[in-house]
Parts: sequence; structure tokens; C-alpha cells
Amino acid sequence: MAAHEWDWFQREELIGQISDIRVQNLQVERENVQKRTFTRWINLHLEKRNPPLEVKDLFVDIQDGKILMALLEVLSGRNLSPGHQLLCPWWASMGSL
Repeated sequence: MAAHEWDWFQREELIGQISDIRVQNLQVERENVQKRTFTRWINLHLEKRNPPLEVKDLFVDIQDGKILMALLEVLSGRNLSPGHQLLCPWWASMGSL
């Protein structure tokens, strides 16, 4: 194989690697944008709560479920705290069959 053909193959391989890196970077940036957007949306609703709550790190702050419960309360307009009786959906009783 001639040297110029080898250089061409190396060049094409390098271009492919650069393209892969660009795609990965775009995917990471897209995920970051989605995370920031969702965090802003959650905070917009949690401001309505008394006392207001704020999410700083989406994945860390929602781990224990308290923020999610507060968000559900704001969105539904219902008290969902522990001990509060909720109507059980029909499929919830199916687990005991």
C-alpha cells in the first residue's frame, strides 16, 4: 500500500473519531440543557409552596422523594403528606391477588 493511501485512511479514521467526540459533546450538552430546564420548571412550581422550596441539584435533591412529593402537592392542589388518606386507584389492590 502506498504511503499516500495510508495517510488517507488515517485521515478518515481521525475525522470519524472527531465526529464521534462532537456527537458525544452534543449529547452531554443536550442532557445538561434538559436538566437545567426541568430544574427551572420544578423551581417555578415550588415557589408557590409555603414555605417555598428550591432545587439546586436535580438528581441529588429529588433522591429522598420529599421534593417530588411537594411538587405533586403543588401541581395537584392536594395534601399528600404521610398519614393523609388518598383514594386508592383500582389497580393498587391487584397486588394482593
